[in-house]
Amino acid sequence: MQVSAAAGNGYQGTYSSAVLDKSGMGKDAFLQLLVNQLRNQDPLNPVNDKEFLAQMAQFSTLEQMQNLNQSFEKGLSGIIEAVDIGLYDNFKALMSINNNLIMQQNFQAMNLLGREISVVLEPAEGEETVAGTVQRVAFKDGRVQMEIDGRLIYMDEAVQFEIIG
Repeated sequence: MQVSAAAGNGYQGTYSSAVLDKSGMGKDAFLQLLVNQLRNQDPLNPVNDKEFLAQMAQFSTLEQMQNLNQSFEKGLSGIIEAVDIGLYDNFKALMSINNNLIMQQNFQAMNLLGREISVVLEPAEGEETVAGTVQRVAFKDGRVQMEIDGRLIYMDEAVQFEIIG
């Protein structure tokens, strides 16, 4: 698409669609337009110095805005990357703590095998005490489970352990 200059503006010639069809004018397109404007100006009615300086100021502002935008994009991507790495590291640390806690509970429960204990549970209904001999220790659903005289108890539901005998 070719666009002719409007009559009486001091410019002659046409501008190519490569410059005008873009949704946002970049600095290359702006410079190309400025050069074409100077190249095709009417010799009897040249461009005013003030207009030219204003256009150069616009170009400088556009370039600074693009540089600022690139800096923001780099900074934002750096922040996002740091947050992602931090979240991943925190997740790994939490998983490690959880695994260590489960292993510790498992060892504690295994040490109670065959011993008579009293366990205080705190379910939603209220506090309950279970006493008896630990007959079995199992790892089920990601949790350590003990069998005390036929009753299954998860260690993480216990708030107190006491060895009776």
